[in-house]
Amino acid sequence: MSSLKKTKHVSRIGTKSSKKEDDFVKKWQAALMMLIIFIGGYLAGIYFSKEEVTREIRVGYQDRGRDDVIHFKNIIKNTENQSAVDNIMMIFMKKEKIADPDVNLEKPDIYLEVLNPKHFTGLIDSRIWFKDEGAVIAERSGESWEDVVYYSIHEQDADYLKQIAG
Repeated sequence: MSSLKKTKHVSRIGTKSSKKEDDFVKKWQAALMMLIIFIGGYLAGIYFSKEEVTREIRVGYQDRGRDDVIHFKNIIKNTENQSAVDNIMMIFMKKEKIADPDVNLEKPDIYLEVLNPKHFTGLIDSRIWFKDEGAVIAERSGESWEDVVYYSIHEQDADYLKQIAG
């Protein structure tokens, strides 16, 4: 007979089993595309919407050995503790101006600075002395500590600053 064998070619196009397989593959492709789009959007959202620090409060203490060294041990950022930043800003808004208090400008209890790191700006540069009836705040009003304005705050506000200072 013939050495050529006829092979029967079976086409799966149009059969029920191939249609099920095609539908299954299409569903997986659609699910994979949706997953890729979701993950891409999520990562883009994280990357592009980072909250920036606009207020930073630094609370520091003078070094015991060197008067010219200040250690800022507590730094509060508005992205981490907005209520503390708001409370401190309100305390500084309510302070009352006073005449020459009995304090040593070179030896405060704490140093407190309010900065805007986004714009590289110092907003408040102050020194604070705690008293029995509240606290005295010296705020630098010029380029150096030669121009100082003194303020007082109430005992409740002073207690809050002590708590923040640690």
